[in-house]
Amino acid sequence: MTDTLVSADLKLHFHMFWDNFPFPVMLVHKDRTILDRNVAAEHVGCTPGTRYIDRGLRAAHKGCLANRALAENTGLRQVKFVEMTNMVMDAYWIPVVGHDDVFVHFGIDITPYANDTLRQGLKSCDRASC
Repeated sequence: MTDTLVSADLKLHFHMFWDNFPFPVMLVHKDRTILDRNVAAEHVGCTPGTRYIDRGLRAAHKGCLANRALAENTGLRQVKFVEMTNMVMDAYWIPVVGHDDVFVHFGIDITPYANDTLRQGLKSCDRASC
């Protein structure tokens, strides 16, 4: 997968919407190759042409909802405690309209706002309506 398969318009619109978002956001192919990323993701080392699931330990990606989001053509959300980072993450997988094999993926550290149950890792939510 190369970034030449991503249209200039898609990249332009991605950057227009996501570059000022304060958390890392990636435009991703279904094979988990990063096609593009916002400024915050660039600062943490997300590199186009690499696979985001190869970053860190494999266990960090347990519960990935990308396949389901693409199959159902709907944005999905998962809020859960990530033990290896000791953070409560609010993660999203959002299919891109008109691109069956591309989605936007990001996670927000909400640990300071999470209740004690989530902080202790006792609860997980993987529905769009959480």
